[in-house]
Amino acid sequence: MSDGFYRAFEDQHRGSRELIKTRQRAYLPFIDPLKALYPDAYALDLGCGRGEWLELLTESGFKASGVDLDDGMLAVCRERGLAVQTKDAVTGLQEQSDASLAVVSGFHLAEHIPFEALQSLISESLRALKPAGLLILETPNPENIVVGTANFYLDPTHRQPIPPLLLSFLAEYCGFARVKVIRLQAPVDLNAGRKLNMHDVLGGVSPDYAIVAQKAAPEEVLRAVSLAFEQEYGVTLGQLSSAYDQQIEARLQQTVDLAQQALTKSVHALDAIYASSSWRVTRPLRWFGQQVTLVQRDGVMGRVKALIKKALRPTLAVTISFFDARPSLRARHSGVGGKKGLYDKLSSLYLRISPEEGSSISLQLGDSPHAPILTMIESTPHAKQVYADMIAELEKSKGRQ
Repeated sequence: MSDGFYRAFEDQHRGSRELIKTRQRAYLPFIDPLKALYPDAYALDLGCGRGEWLELLTESGFKASGVDLDDGMLAVCRERGLAVQTKDAVTGLQEQSDASLAVVSGFHLAEHIPFEALQSLISESLRALKPAGLLILETPNPENIVVGTANFYLDPTHRQPIPPLLLSFLAEYCGFARVKVIRLQAPVDLNAGRKLNMHDVLGGVSPDYAIVAQKAAPEEVLRAVSLAFEQEYGVTLGQLSSAYDQQIEARLQQTVDLAQQALTKSVHALDAIYASSSWRVTRPLRWFGQQVTLVQRDGVMGRVKALIKKALRPTLAVTISFFDARPSLRARHSGVGGKKGLYDKLSSLYLRISPEEGSSISLQLGDSPHAPILTMIESTPHAKQVYADMIAELEKSKGRQ
């Protein structure tokens, strides 16, 4: 990689020094209590880059130095009088004495080195830290889908994304007493109450996260830093997707409520129409118009036949019910030996003038405002027979009343 490339890349894509320093202030509640424990506290920043964190450490009262392999980046630190060396991170740690540092940090370093080197870095940090000392490792957050699938690979020196669970487990495995995951710079504020969209779900999770790992120490010493460890930071994918689902459900319910209100208003309007005198006065006209439509569809003779059938069906139903209510009379008029009696002929005629088998049955339901004018029932031959049997049983029950 040519000299100065990475410095130019950081200037364009990482953000200004002022912006990065503002973001890194999120770690001050963790490191400030260490100054009371170790007034002459030393801090080492690994992969110190342009030196934003070194400046914050110095301003916070720490004696801070940094190491980095990129001389183009270190030139910015040297211009500002910061103590830096051209050196890789693990070597810089190995040169430190046991329990000599209050803070070890590495901002956007872990994703640049092999996993074995990352293990060595964390183990060496534990050795070099004082009791209750802190290791801070910040890296891109692959829980953010846009970061994990696209933005992470914008940097040609990145190796692989590191999930928060992996990095925190590695610190615990190496022996740190407690580990806190801090999610940072979430572009979506779930407390703001604004409407979320799919882009928010894909890219609204905290784009960076860090682990803050603390070395073991007596309980009263650890208690000094407990407040920062007890806080929650940033936005997780689970929180964001859950908030999005809740908003979708709320909007859907709002739509259902509006539709129900519109339906209620429509029913009330229909009730008013059906109750009006104009509706009753114009009923003959509506009936005549309906007959004209049916004649146009079925023809004059077809409509005449339909009207005859419609007129005959109730009469036949009453007659059949009369026989059904009197079993002895029905028996005398039922067929014997394959010959049909009067009852059989009436029943056969009733079924014949009922809707034809296999076709659609049109049921006129009258002027009720709460029922459709025409219901179409598509039936198989078996279903038609069941329907005919049901009608027969219904007529029987009416006759017994």
